[in-house]
Amino acid sequence: MPGRSENDTKIAKKKAQRLRLPFVDPLRAAIEPSALSLLAPEMALRRQALPIRVVDDLLLVAMMTPEEPVAIKSLELLTGFKVRPAVAPKNSLYIALKRYYGNRSGGEPGVKNRRSKTTQKTIAETTKGDRSGPCTISVISNKGGVGKTHISINMAYCLAKKGAKVLLIDADLGNADVSNKLGIFPKCHLMDFLENKKGMDELLFRTKYGFDLIASSYGEFKLANLYYVQKVKFINHFRKISQRYEFAIFDLGAGISRMVMDFALAADHTIIVTTPQDFISGYACTKAGFSRFKEIEERLEEKLTNYEPQSIFQPMLVINQVSNLRQGFKLFATLTNAANEKINSREGKFRIKPEYLGAIHYERVALRAAEAKKRPLLLAAPRVKAAQSIQHMSTRFFYPEATYNPKVKFKKPLARFAAILSQKN
Repeated sequence: MPGRSENDTKIAKKKAQRLRLPFVDPLRAAIEPSALSLLAPEMALRRQALPIRVVDDLLLVAMMTPEEPVAIKSLELLTGFKVRPAVAPKNSLYIALKRYYGNRSGGEPGVKNRRSKTTQKTIAETTKGDRSGPCTISVISNKGGVGKTHISINMAYCLAKKGAKVLLIDADLGNADVSNKLGIFPKCHLMDFLENKKGMDELLFRTKYGFDLIASSYGEFKLANLYYVQKVKFINHFRKISQRYEFAIFDLGAGISRMVMDFALAADHTIIVTTPQDFISGYACTKAGFSRFKEIEERLEEKLTNYEPQSIFQPMLVINQVSNLRQGFKLFATLTNAANEKINSREGKFRIKPEYLGAIHYERVALRAAEAKKRPLLLAAPRVKAAQSIQHMSTRFFYPEATYNPKVKFKKPLARFAAILSQKN
């Protein structure tokens, strides 16, 4: 089929000229084995991308969609390198991918993968597009004691009970609050990995609650102190184990340090937890998140070719420990109005648009009983209002058509995991 190959080549060369990108024919190029090893076979086939070689610390990659910033950032996450996209003839790329990686994707072009109906329903599968791996959720707060860790644990438990594969990561490296609340203290924890004592695979602990846990530990080392090399190391290993899961929940440390914010903003969904008593602190956390969001988007626009910055920061607000649901709606309205008056009215193209994930009743007795039993609240007291509220919130992530408030449409932010976390400062 020489005619088709020649036509593919002409089309690819014109596209490369139009996009001002390099052209490469993967069937004729000298491909470095070390470059191929940077991308797992299933990921290369799923993304239709073939690493060619490393040039001046940039990874040249023949791509089917070299014009898509999200596809480029996804490859940077998977490989740990800044990616230089290249245009390739479609047919040559298909053949080269099969030659170097094998036909593990389940299909030639146009052949759909078969999935169970249950799997198709999860938001991790229906909204992530061509991004592989889990739907990532970060849970943050400006101060401790607002219920952040309880929400992370119970959300992981709820999603697991619905049949999803869930990974909960205790990313508070100095507190280990998840372990403390569940009475689970695995021998290996995140610091062992960061200090090169254990592989990330060795950190995975299967809990009796249906989800896996990567535990943290008590100590002086803080998340804000992660070095650039440690961040890249975490990214490269996390992307490997994350392929086993549909959801990954990061329970981050309290506070608004740059590293906490970067982990929070790198996730697909950022949940900010506050209470009526600490509402001003919750607003401060939201404002700090927006400031870092704006800074990150401006830097990505400056550093990445053809990158179109996101203009809207959409954190998901949870008002914990409310006396009634009406109080939650009122506080959310107050926060939204403050954001419009003090932030949006003074900004240019960047805006903040919080989403209301929900409110949780204050169930002190039930919560203390669950803590005493070292169990998730949804297991210890599934019928209390707080448990039902968290279950409803979790359902929003599991089914894209489900919403806590009919007036709030579910919107999935772009995944920016690698591009954000791999920044040196």
